[in-house]
Amino acid sequence: MRIVLDANVLASGIFWAGYPFRVLDLWAHDRIVVLASELILREYADLLRDLGREEDKEHLADSWVSFIFHHAVLIDVRSRVDACRDPDDNKYLECAIDGGADFVVSGDGDLLSLGSFGGIPIVKPRRFVEIVG
Repeated sequence: MRIVLDANVLASGIFWAGYPFRVLDLWAHDRIVVLASELILREYADLLRDLGREEDKEHLADSWVSFIFHHAVLIDVRSRVDACRDPDDNKYLECAIDGGADFVVSGDGDLLSLGSFGGIPIVKPRRFVEIVG
């Protein structure tokens, strides 16, 4: 199963657990594939490094940045989308479309308000874990 994961779900799973952690656990155990564009990878790295400093967990952040860069499937995004209330979130939709994602997993209200995009469901981490099992 191929997914696009928003940066807030990624950070929540790394630093605070819960359902976002369970999504990352699925990834770490090769049960899902996470798709990312260069823009998304840059956002992941910046957010994790900032939170790593704030939470005094820089080693954890650096380890995850390394994991992400080695395990995420890089998508060469060519689509341009203007569908989200927050224009910065369009990058997730673009990656999902061009990468042939099965889901976008997000906790972001701007993305979730769409329900789906291009036939790709946009779901919260809890719902995604329920679907995948």
